[in-house]
Amino acid sequence: MKNALGYGELQVDAGGQGEDKVANANQEERQSLWKQLSTMIGKDVTSMISLPVWVFEPISFLQIMAEPFEYTELLMKAGESSDPVHRMAYLMTWIAAGYSCAVRSKKAFNPLLGETFEYIPSDKRWRFLAEQVSHHPPIGVAECHSDLFVVGLEMEMKTKFKGNSIDVTVLGSNRFSTKKFNDYFTWGHLDTCAHNVILGGMWVDHYGTLEINNHTTGDKGVFTFTRCGWLGAGRFQITGEIFDKDNVLKMKLAGQWNSHVTAVKVKDGVDSAPISLWKAPTRQPDPKWGWGPFVYELCRMDSPYESILSPSDSRLRADRRALEEGKIDIAGQEKLRLEEKQRGERKEREKEGKAYTPRLYKKVDDEKWGHRWEYSGQYWEEREQRIQEKNVPQFSLSGTETTAASSTSTSTLTDTASGESNNNSTSTEATQQ
Repeated sequence: MKNALGYGELQVDAGGQGEDKVANANQEERQSLWKQLSTMIGKDVTSMISLPVWVFEPISFLQIMAEPFEYTELLMKAGESSDPVHRMAYLMTWIAAGYSCAVRSKKAFNPLLGETFEYIPSDKRWRFLAEQVSHHPPIGVAECHSDLFVVGLEMEMKTKFKGNSIDVTVLGSNRFSTKKFNDYFTWGHLDTCAHNVILGGMWVDHYGTLEINNHTTGDKGVFTFTRCGWLGAGRFQITGEIFDKDNVLKMKLAGQWNSHVTAVKVKDGVDSAPISLWKAPTRQPDPKWGWGPFVYELCRMDSPYESILSPSDSRLRADRRALEEGKIDIAGQEKLRLEEKQRGERKEREKEGKAYTPRLYKKVDDEKWGHRWEYSGQYWEEREQRIQEKNVPQFSLSGTETTAASSTSTSTLTDTASGESNNNSTSTEATQQ
């Protein structure tokens, strides 16, 4: 989504233009980009052009894969609820909330082959680990673990330039497993269109239909994201339905993927009162990059933490750090150096007839999707060794996972036989119908 302007061997132009390049591109710069892109209409531009530095924000696409986990409380609730319909509803709501993160117009840095990214929140309730496992085609893989669930994400992006817009198709499967109930959910990806990439104010639209299957219970969720029409008609709108294993409609979802999701339970064909499941937090994005607090947290790195990070972590990239510090010339030079180094390593492998082997994930057969990527590394064990060597026990994960509730704008579907709905602005409880 944020890589709609390219995801493969795109390069930042080296050569100084000053720190004012961090600001949004002016019309002259956009026209210059148009000259580059005008011969590529109808083509995949993921690995064909060199982009100017003003296109980028100082974050890697692997870090962007972690952004939906700002709303991890929804996954915690899915992992705890005894009702399989509720578990599906929370998962679908988390999927919708995740797309609310994908609206910024700046482009993320393309992960280098073998690049990794870890994230652990301060309460250590869960941990996230991503790796760039392939460069051609570009594939990012991630897993998130807690003591209640495991999430697996895969993203392979293809683009088609259409003049003043870019269509983005994302391939790969996603998975969610509950440890308490042994659920196993899978789903795919939506399509995305980045509009006004040359003229006008750039904006992003996510659209299509997702089918979310619980392979353990037989339940199914169908989620439709409406494509924006003329004059903004239907923009952000989502509708969903949840069916049990007998194909009986049990719940309806509705809302907007950028702001809220509500649920309506269905019993004997009769709808209940709507229940608020999620509301996007109200906040003022920072004026420099348009980031909220969670995105800044993904980039946070003090000296003790830096000492135990893997050398391949996205935070440590010299080009990303230079851009974050406003050193535009250095960012361009470092980006070019890293890209040339990566191309040299690839040529050396080709010369020797060697295939690249990812360090943390391996490809395995999958009956539904053909294949999937499965964690097979020793990342967390090696991380604990570094913590001991550096004597920084505050970063250890040993015996720290917990399911304590966090403070986000989510609401609860209770699994009791009786109760009342408490309709307030932050939390709504409803009984099982």
